[in-house]
Amino acid sequence: MLGLTGAFGPYDRTEALRTGSVRPEGIDLTCLTLSPPEIFYRMCRYQEFEISEMSLGSHCFFLGQGESPFVGIPAFLSRVFRHSMVYINCESRIERPEDLSGKRIAIREWGQTAFVWIIGILAEEHGLDILSVDWVQESEPRVPLHYPAGMRIRTMQKGETLSGMLDSGLVDAALIHQIPACYRKGSTRVRRLFEDFKMSEIDYYQRTGVYPIMHCAVVRTDVHRRAPWALRSLYQALCEAKALAIENIQDCGALSASVPLLPAVIEETRTIFGEDFWPYGMEVNRKTVEKLVLYANQQGLTPRLLEVEELFGESVCDDSFLS
Repeated sequence: MLGLTGAFGPYDRTEALRTGSVRPEGIDLTCLTLSPPEIFYRMCRYQEFEISEMSLGSHCFFLGQGESPFVGIPAFLSRVFRHSMVYINCESRIERPEDLSGKRIAIREWGQTAFVWIIGILAEEHGLDILSVDWVQESEPRVPLHYPAGMRIRTMQKGETLSGMLDSGLVDAALIHQIPACYRKGSTRVRRLFEDFKMSEIDYYQRTGVYPIMHCAVVRTDVHRRAPWALRSLYQALCEAKALAIENIQDCGALSASVPLLPAVIEETRTIFGEDFWPYGMEVNRKTVEKLVLYANQQGLTPRLLEVEELFGESVCDDSFLS
């Protein structure tokens, strides 16, 4: 029996692994529940866990450097549409996405997967010229990436905050995946650019077939070399754990999540995304991953355009064994 320690966020789709109701064959898995930022820091700096959740952007970065410390598993533990994270100062004269070029825009951290997605979407769909923007980031990237040549970016000084700069007009816009404090408190100086972001995200998905992925699972390369069979065992267990979560969330007898209209939300979700509305596996997600590796290359995370197959171990690139 192979003993491994894994770390994942507090998700319904990994709960069965944490409780042990789903066990990967041949593996004694100890699951820790931590915040994704802590997991990524500890994995990117120290490769502390044998298996973990991982930022897909960081995974691309390490692969682009050559010898990566990780082997990917196409189990996508976090995926979120990102149109909701574009906020503007109302005096910025930004009326539509095309107006963002040439403005001053604040972000959390260049290279974070959420920003890779929304910046890529704004560039591809609305012509955002990233070299024309004065970028301001809250913190330095967690990995030592190279910014695109000619890009203007600085890190915030002590006392500056993304919410404060957005509310005061020191920046024209902000890209942030957590609702900024000024907006949450009802500031009249700040609004979302995509005010009906739900419809914008549905339209984007229906036109492109792209369902943005934030995080995958990874196994440390040394573990994979020692026990290559473990990759498939872990993938199958992750799939089984997700299937249980999907089954639970669709049980309307006692709601598994604190969402009052959850049955209606599930019905709408199935109508838009189909029965498998949180898909794992490489082929069904190929179009989405191809888009992510393209954006990662355009934004300086990778020195070359990665192939989708590079991101995941060979033993889990064929999903037929799960059917």
